Amino acid sequence: MNKKLLSLLVALVMVLGLFAFPVFAEEEEPTEPPEPENMTDADTLVVGAPQLSGSYINGFGNDVYDIYIKSLIGNYGDVNSYTTLFMDEGGQAQWNMTVLTEEPTTEVNEDGSKTYTFKIADDLVWNDGTQITAKDYVFGILQGASPQWLAQGAQNASASENLVGFEDFQSGASDEMPGVELIDDYTFTITLKADKLPYFYESTWTGASPTPRHRLAPNVDVEGSKLVVAEGYEPTDEDRKFIEDSYAQKVEEAQQALQEELDWWEQYQAEAEENEEEISEGDIAAEEEWIAGLQDDVDAAQQELDDFKEGKIELNPLELLLTESCLDTAYTYRFNPDVTAGPYNFVSFGNNMAKVTINDSFKGNAYGEKPTIKNVIVQTVNSQMEVDYVLAGILDISPDNTEQAKINKAKDNQDKCNLYDYARNGYGQFRIRNDFGPTQYKGVRKALAYSIDRDQFVSEVSGGYAIVVDGSFGIAQFEYVDKGEEVEEHENWIHYTLNADMANQSLDNESPYLYEADGTTPWDAEKAQQLYEQDPENFDYWRYDENGVQCRIIEYGSQGIDTTNLILIMMPDNCKRVGINFIVKPVDWATLSAELDKPTPDDPNALSDQASCFNMGIGFATPNDPYYSWHSSQIGVGDNKNYVNDPEVDEILVRMRNRDPEDVEGWEEDWVLFQLWFNDNMPEIPLYANQYYTVTTKRVTGLDVTPMWPWYDCICNMTLDGE
Repeated sequence: MNKKLLSLLVALVMVLGLFAFPVFAEEEEPTEPPEPENMTDADTLVVGAPQLSGSYINGFGNDVYDIYIKSLIGNYGDVNSYTTLFMDEGGQAQWNMTVLTEEPTTEVNEDGSKTYTFKIADDLVWNDGTQITAKDYVFGILQGASPQWLAQGAQNASASENLVGFEDFQSGASDEMPGVELIDDYTFTITLKADKLPYFYESTWTGASPTPRHRLAPNVDVEGSKLVVAEGYEPTDEDRKFIEDSYAQKVEEAQQALQEELDWWEQYQAEAEENEEEISEGDIAAEEEWIAGLQDDVDAAQQELDDFKEGKIELNPLELLLTESCLDTAYTYRFNPDVTAGPYNFVSFGNNMAKVTINDSFKGNAYGEKPTIKNVIVQTVNSQMEVDYVLAGILDISPDNTEQAKINKAKDNQDKCNLYDYARNGYGQFRIRNDFGPTQYKGVRKALAYSIDRDQFVSEVSGGYAIVVDGSFGIAQFEYVDKGEEVEEHENWIHYTLNADMANQSLDNESPYLYEADGTTPWDAEKAQQLYEQDPENFDYWRYDENGVQCRIIEYGSQGIDTTNLILIMMPDNCKRVGINFIVKPVDWATLSAELDKPTPDDPNALSDQASCFNMGIGFATPNDPYYSWHSSQIGVGDNKNYVNDPEVDEILVRMRNRDPEDVEGWEEDWVLFQLWFNDNMPEIPLYANQYYTVTTKRVTGLDVTPMWPWYDCICNMTLDGE
């Protein structure tokens, strides 16, 4: 691939603005939809959702509720899809024997790499009747690793990074990726890199799902480990017109993003002036920088469009076809997935709902089960009214409720509904930047943990339907089931409670903030308490380091949610008693997420308006390898959004993941060490771990949810014949 084209493709990432933040974040409440129409009937299951975005392939940001439809149509890679490997009810990886004729064989090669050989069944078909072959699996892997897919800003463009030859293939240095190879119509291999092995969860790197090549790239074929132009194809004017129109669309989208930001900024300034609020210089500079970046996106998009129209960018036939296919996948198929292979077919998205209907060509889920409910509708409804709608029969399912009022209402009306509860595989959290300012010191982070009454969060935010945890785990994870008691009874385990004495001790022993403003006079806890009691409103006796830098922390929280409101009431006041100037700023979700990913300040000790604490939420992946969230190599490229850079935990995490898949005992031993490190360092603060409640009408049967097995994974067991 020529460098000009690669530059074009990478530049498109900036233009598209498709980078998104994890769906586990707690976002502000969406605009409430209108009163829902009753769509339930004998053949139709209706599920409630607070919001939908209509994005139905993996790799792009979407609302968590869009996963409902992605799973039902087989595009999520779970039990409902023709993936070769799925996660079961307990979060454990299993081979999909509906798809495979036998479990894959393995071979360790002379260079230390490891090859898995997959043989798929010959009776799998797409919903349009087209045969599914090994080419569909190999094509999906190669397209997903291509520079053309990377250019779409897809979050899963590095999904094949552990396969042999990935880097050369994605960079365009090679047209082959030996890590995947077509053997025959129903056989293919996947080869893992030697330097990545052993890995405790290595089988998860080999999971593959089919991609409808005949729909997305009919003129692309598969030969061995590469993609080729189908025999007889020549580029057409229509192909080039499609590419040009796609570039023009990106220009329009970039211009729209710029205009929306300009309009928002103008309104924000007007409201600040009306309320006589001063916008800080830091916020002004940050916004001007953001607007300038959006203008750069517009200019870059326009330049690339002009270059293509003027013939300065020439695509060879394969590059053209792959570019066309990836654009079609990302901007057409993504929103209208017409060819799929799940239990249901996509029908439509619009008017506050998404609809699917049963796929008669579906062979069965990973357990060989087929759905019986003909239609499923996911309907956008007022989140506060979901349980009321179930009781009224307008909705059949209201999933994952956490609010006390809704849960109590369901409990009080169990003659009209069914109630299923299970522990959340995650928690609400203080996400903390560990790379600058006061929060780079573990003594400060621990002091914050000692300045929160987390039992109050459980009581007021969840109404008591939650628990407090002091480590990075979900209570349903197999490690916690096996080792949780050992961890929490360890002599070094800390249960963080509201305790000013312990907070001060942490600051005195494990932080540089030991002085008054002159940088020499020792800070005095008794003096702080006296000053606070005299005038808590105007308290300003803060801790400083020897350079006169104040222990000042800014926290961003999504505006309008209970968690932020409670933090605003609780934290600044509690922190005064220990000399931390804790400032809470309720902001919109876009501002919070942008602040989280801001570059580290040049002077990490300098006072600025940059936040280092964020109230959010996290849902653990299944399986959960903490390496991706906490190892220093994942800063800026992975999920280490806390910017943790600690050799101690790096060593634990590398040893942990390099365990043989059969060495469960060794994995769990290192898991205990990781939890003890987390508990001592508090790189983030778990606030509460909810108990989830799913509410259904009485006519729904067959639902058997777990923390790792949501309602849609039960769809092939569900019926509408209950009383």
